[in-house]
Amino acid sequence: MSILIKNGVLVTAEEMAEKDILLEGEKIIAVKDEFLSGEIPEKTKIIDTEGKYIFPGIIDAHTHYFMKSPPDNVTADDFYSGSISAAFGGVTTFIDYAEQQKGHSIIEAFINRQEEAKGNAAIDYSLHQSVCSLYHNIKEDLEELKDGGVSSLKLFTTYKEDGSMLDKGNWLELLKMSRDLKLLVTVHAEDDEMIDQIKIKYKDREEFPPYYHTFLRPPEVEYSAIKEIGDMAKLLDMPIYIAHLSSKEGYRALKEIKKNRGKIFAETTPHYLLLTEDLLKKEDAQKYFMTPPLRNKEDNEALWEALKDKYISVIDTDHCSYTTEQKFLSSNCLGILAGIPGSETLLPLAYSYGVGRGYFNVKNMVNLLSTNPAKIFGLYPEKGSLEVGTDADLVIFDPKKEIIISDSGQHTAAGYTPFSGFKVKGYPITTILRGKIIVNNNRFYGERGGGKFLKGKESALY
Repeated sequence: MSILIKNGVLVTAEEMAEKDILLEGEKIIAVKDEFLSGEIPEKTKIIDTEGKYIFPGIIDAHTHYFMKSPPDNVTADDFYSGSISAAFGGVTTFIDYAEQQKGHSIIEAFINRQEEAKGNAAIDYSLHQSVCSLYHNIKEDLEELKDGGVSSLKLFTTYKEDGSMLDKGNWLELLKMSRDLKLLVTVHAEDDEMIDQIKIKYKDREEFPPYYHTFLRPPEVEYSAIKEIGDMAKLLDMPIYIAHLSSKEGYRALKEIKKNRGKIFAETTPHYLLLTEDLLKKEDAQKYFMTPPLRNKEDNEALWEALKDKYISVIDTDHCSYTTEQKFLSSNCLGILAGIPGSETLLPLAYSYGVGRGYFNVKNMVNLLSTNPAKIFGLYPEKGSLEVGTDADLVIFDPKKEIIISDSGQHTAAGYTPFSGFKVKGYPITTILRGKIIVNNNRFYGERGGGKFLKGKESALY
C-alpha cells in the first residue's frame, strides 16, 4: 500500500521544510517539494497535512513494560498495553530492559525478554541488558549479546537489596569489557553507600511516609555516583551514559566531568522537568513515587537549562506503571512500588513545555526524542530519520491542538497519569509504523505483535 503525505512541514534534526513524502510498503520511497499526478502510484492513500508537522517516529529509549519485581509484583502495562499507550503518543519504537537475575547468565535474560515481547508488542522495540553479577565467561556472553543486537548495558549503583546492583568491586572490570566490545554502559546513578549512611540516621523511626524518599535519596547521592562512575569512565577513555538525570546536583557533576574532557552523556524525563517533591506530601503521594525521587523547582529549572545548553542528549520516560491499587498497597516509602506511566505524554509535554517555553526549537526536540536516541542506541538511520529508503515511521503532529491531559484520556493500563490537569498545545494525531497507520484521530488500528525486535548497531558515542 502507498501513502502520500502532502502539504505538511517535515521536521528532522537538521531541517524544517514544506515537502511531500511518499511511503510504499514499509519504507519511505521519495521526498519531494511536490509530486506530479503521474508520479503517484495507483490506489495511493493521500493524507493532506496542511498546518501540521511530520516528525520521525518518537523513540522512548527507557521503558519497563511487563516488569517483574520481588516478591510477585508485575507492572500494570505489559508489552501490548504499554506499546499501545506509547503509539497514541506518537512513539513508534521503545527500548526496554533484559534484566539479569543473580545466579543466571545475561544470555538467559536476553532470550527470556525477547520471548516475553515477541508477539505482544504493537510497535518496534530494542533492548538494553542490565548486569548485576559477573561470571567466568561473561565476556563471551557480552560478545554474543552484541551479535544478537544489544548495543547497551545497564549498571545499577544502588538497589543491592533486590539484587539489581552490581558489586562496586566489579564496576571497573565491566567497564573495561564494555569498552573493548564498544558496548555503551548506561547507569542508574545513586551512591548506595551514602544512602545506607543516611538510613542509619533514621534507624529508630517506625514510619517512613512517601516524602521521606527525598530525605533518603537526596540530590547529593546522584552527584556522588555520577562523579565516581564518570571519572572511572574517563580513566578508561570511554563514553558513559547517565539514566534519568533528576537534579541540579547531578547536572553539576555532569558539567564537571565534561569540563575535564570526560565523555559523559545523559537523559532526563518529563517528570523531573515538570513535577516537584511537594506531590509526595499529598494524600495520593504514591502516584508520584519513583526513584530517584522528585526534586524541587530549582532542579526542574536546572534540567531545562541543561537541555537548552545541550548537556542532555535525550528525553525519554522511564515508563514503569502500576495501578493505584498496586501503588496504595503501602504508604511506607521503603515499600511503595516505584515508577509511573509516561510514554504517551512524552511528545506533547516536550513540545508544549520545551518548545513552547523556548528551551529548544522543534528541530532540537526531534533530536532529543528521536534522532539522538536512534544514534546513541544504534538504530539510526532506519529509525530517527526521514531519509529515503528507511523505515516509514512517522508522526503527524497538530501544533495547534489543545487538550488538558486527563486520566480518562490515557491508554495506559495504570489507569492514571501523574500529569493529569496539565494543559498542552500541540498533540500527535496520526502514528505510522513502517508504512501502516496504527493510530489515527484517537483510534488504534495496529495489532498485537505488530512490532518487531530491532538489532542495535554500535553506539554513535564510540
